[in-house]
Amino acid sequence: MWLTSFKKAIILKEFETLAHLIEEMPHLVSLLEMEEAAYLLDHAKTLLETEKSATLVSLQQIKNTIDFLKATENTSAHSINLKL
Repeated sequence: MWLTSFKKAIILKEFETLAHLIEEMPHLVSLLEMEEAAYLLDHAKTLLETEKSATLVSLQQIKNTIDFLKATENTSAHSINLKL
């Protein structure tokens, strides 16, 4: 049951579910289950690292866009025109 839920969370990229399942990982009895769990955990780690890298790239692009917008912003001096 745990392995099936873990596989589903990996496929659907449900990161909160992955974290919850890792925290509550059951004691695996058979060698086959242990090997499968090890493979899935390694795959989940790779998936999380990939998502982290993609997020960092997105954040850098947003920062660059903000910097560009600030650089091209038309900042005219505020003046008060009083006619007496």
